[in-house]
Amino acid sequence: MQKSNASLRRLFFGGAALGALTLAIGAASAQTPEPQTPADTVSAPQGQEDGAKREKVVVTGSRIARDTFTSPSPITVITAESAQLEGLVDTAEILQGASISAGSVQLNNAFGGFVVEGGPGINSVSLRGLGAQRSLVLLNGQRPGPAGVRGQVGAFDLGVIPDSIISRIDILKDGASSVYGSDAVAGVANIITRTSVDKPELTFQYNQPFEEGGETYQINGAWGTDWGNGSLVLAAEWEKQEPIKFKDRDYLSCAQDYVFDSAGNRVDRLDNSVLEGTSLANCNNIYFNTVINGSSRYIPSPDGVTTGPIPGYRPRTNSSYTTSPTGYAYYEDVLNDPRFGETYAVAGVERVSLYGRTDVNLSAFGGIDWTTEALYTNRQYESRRVRQFFPVIAPNFAYDVPGTFGDAGDSVFSSSLAQPVTIWPSNTDVDLDYYYITTGFDGSFDVGNLFTNWAWSLDANYTRSEGTYENNSILAETAGDWNYASADGLYHGPNYDPFDPDFLSGNYSQEVYDLLSGHEVGSTTYDQTTITGVISGDLFELPAGPVGAAFGAEYRKFSINDVPSENSQNDMLWGQTSAGITKGTDHVGELFAEVEVPIVRGVPGFEEFTISGSTRWFDYDSYGRDSVWKAGFNWQVIPSVRFRGTQGTSYRAPALYELFLGNQTGFLGQTSIDPCIDWGTSTNDNIRANCAAAGVPDDYNGVGSSALITTGGGKGVLTAETSTAKTLGVIFTPSFIDLSIAVDYFDYEIEDAVTQLGAGTILGGCYGSPNYPNAFCNLFTRAPASHPTRAYQILTVNDSYLNANKQATHGIDYSIRYNHEFNFGRLTVDLNATQTNEDVNLLFDPAIASGFDTNDFNGSIGDPEWVGDAQVSLRRGDFTYSWFVDYIAATSNTVLGYSENITYQGLSDVYRIAHTDEYLTHDFSVRWRGDKFTITGGIANAFDAKPPILATGGGTRLGMIPNFGTQYDLRGRTGFLRVGYEF
Repeated sequence: MQKSNASLRRLFFGGAALGALTLAIGAASAQTPEPQTPADTVSAPQGQEDGAKREKVVVTGSRIARDTFTSPSPITVITAESAQLEGLVDTAEILQGASISAGSVQLNNAFGGFVVEGGPGINSVSLRGLGAQRSLVLLNGQRPGPAGVRGQVGAFDLGVIPDSIISRIDILKDGASSVYGSDAVAGVANIITRTSVDKPELTFQYNQPFEEGGETYQINGAWGTDWGNGSLVLAAEWEKQEPIKFKDRDYLSCAQDYVFDSAGNRVDRLDNSVLEGTSLANCNNIYFNTVINGSSRYIPSPDGVTTGPIPGYRPRTNSSYTTSPTGYAYYEDVLNDPRFGETYAVAGVERVSLYGRTDVNLSAFGGIDWTTEALYTNRQYESRRVRQFFPVIAPNFAYDVPGTFGDAGDSVFSSSLAQPVTIWPSNTDVDLDYYYITTGFDGSFDVGNLFTNWAWSLDANYTRSEGTYENNSILAETAGDWNYASADGLYHGPNYDPFDPDFLSGNYSQEVYDLLSGHEVGSTTYDQTTITGVISGDLFELPAGPVGAAFGAEYRKFSINDVPSENSQNDMLWGQTSAGITKGTDHVGELFAEVEVPIVRGVPGFEEFTISGSTRWFDYDSYGRDSVWKAGFNWQVIPSVRFRGTQGTSYRAPALYELFLGNQTGFLGQTSIDPCIDWGTSTNDNIRANCAAAGVPDDYNGVGSSALITTGGGKGVLTAETSTAKTLGVIFTPSFIDLSIAVDYFDYEIEDAVTQLGAGTILGGCYGSPNYPNAFCNLFTRAPASHPTRAYQILTVNDSYLNANKQATHGIDYSIRYNHEFNFGRLTVDLNATQTNEDVNLLFDPAIASGFDTNDFNGSIGDPEWVGDAQVSLRRGDFTYSWFVDYIAATSNTVLGYSENITYQGLSDVYRIAHTDEYLTHDFSVRWRGDKFTITGGIANAFDAKPPILATGGGTRLGMIPNFGTQYDLRGRTGFLRVGYEF
């Protein structure tokens, strides 16, 4: 029934979109063609200000039509041509790799094992590292709605935009809430699509890493037609991205502690006789095939001799890490499995997109322009992973189905709890449909002598995202875990044999798998409707020029409804708490105004000086009324030097998921969140004192099950966040060389930021504070020393949404462009870089801070101080030769208090790696353009730069690389070929 309804909606939407487009064509055909030159509503690259009179355009970041491309706000333009020459195949790669984005963690297909905002498969953009929920994405100046699954949908998913329709992307690099609304806090990415296709075209692109995994295939086509007073563009695209598995890359397939002595010798290799000589020897990936019983651990006996109640198993002889004669430390029972290598580090995605647009001039109605745009995307996401399954079995409790051990199926341990540990698949699939349609009219009008040549526009758009998410979960009732009661409130014990060696080794039968597993399906819908009206023109004339203004109103309504599976809602899944329904609606009415005033022109030292201002008043159903403002200036000192600056405020009401999120759960490893692990080696006096006060041993190693992380909404607790943004820049365009240089300072400060602290921050805030215990300590539970299987481990962490004190960042953007025609061809050099000077998070009491040694995360792994990208292209005849460089500065988690000099398993004077070196990748391509064919070939990451390696305890890892360092390339050296044909 669910699929049937979805099919009906697809059919209805397709028919409505086709009907709108057909109506537009019919309306256009009924008109008498007249020569029309409507003003293009486009944004233009900075640095093209030659002072000549131009047709008025609307620049991203403003609603006032200007006759020059100047803007008081810094804007970066990424063209589709540049992205194609670099071999990029989707919109997310284009935007997430820009310098304003590359310096922070971006959600992409490498987050399959995490609970993230937008759900599995989301590809969002976080500008300035301030969060995707504060970074607005527009499509041709309009506001499409978000997409995703599970309860945290709120940010735009770049994966719904087919890159074949993109003409360019304008990135506004300052706050614009007064112009576009509350979520434009960090900036705006305005995706500008193609408005015409001269000839039918078909394009194929194939990206092939030199190592296995991560292949990408894309086929797209476009068709267009123009007539006297209108145009039509239709496009379709299919894209498939193959997964990258852990086994496909050596830095993923074998996690190790990675510790060195003072002479540079490795001292952490694992002595694992079971796997010696295999690809998993010396690895520490996943621990299973064991039974924990009190202080004993039963493991497979290498010689097959049985000691104890489990055939073929014996107790582990070494109870802790020891040092081998070769100097290597080892556990006797570090047991991995080739199935771990099948885990997807980067998920597989398949996408189909359909796009249509009409632009019609209705000459019979006074030359009104009518634009209709429709987009449909289906995204299929697939993630395959493995996890531990470790039920706690009570002593002397008969199995519901008798096993082969003990007395008529009783537990094999008669006096204490036992915990068998096995390996279990953990798979996730997402099927997402995204619908977007917008239609709008614009024209001009005159009112007396005051309002002459004014323009107006009225636009309405509707977005619907609907998706299902499926996963296999372990049913608590049949798992027989002592911690879970059945539906009748009683513990019935397992109805399978949890001590069967086939079960422990993960070689259980299909019947056992079917008995324990449930196929869980949840559904998520998100709807958004937006109506916007704007009028703009010149108010009156001043000696320096006309005073431009724009006035408008906007109404937005948005709702979310996420329904997890019934088992999830009823707390019937092993290892997961209940995931409640997330359902809520909000709407906002807004009025806005903008003005641009030329103060002086043509005076020495003031070729032109203009000030601008904008304001927005809004009324949220959820958070009431307020207003924001922004002011800016543009000062052309001399033809080659211009200064610009802005300052403004923002107000962001919490998103629907931040208010109404039903409890969601995920898991994190002990070593990634607990500062009390091996606290005896810590240099942080607070951690040493507080972990000791908590009763944790100074050599506690944290080995064991992951902690359960729970998140939820904050309705009734959260307040709206406010912020300020400032920019100040200079542009230098000397007349003697085809060069432009822009340098812009930025400064953002958010008060009462709505956030999740993160499990690591919560524990760090508890144990890293001089005031212990504190509010952070109430957000998690730690097992006591007496726990039979999880002594001292972190059991649960409550990471729900709340208001933090402050989030702030400031730094400098650099942009250099050189473009010159030589006798051997046209040479273009583009360089963009961002230097972040501070990235501060203040949580609650500033004295408590984050639990680290500083509140400033700048320079830590995933948060580099410098990022940059450069392009050098030479166009010579039919050929274009290009070289691309991406740069990430060195980072270090030592700025957060992570120590590299440690004591390791009794060895002193050893160190681990908690930093990364500079990271540089080079891409090369050649394009040939003929009459009908265009062929582009190249190599991305030509020198095969590997992601940096981290040690255990040096930061959160994916295999042996930074898990949240999304700046680093997982594909490696990749060849690409793009072939286009125009019919």
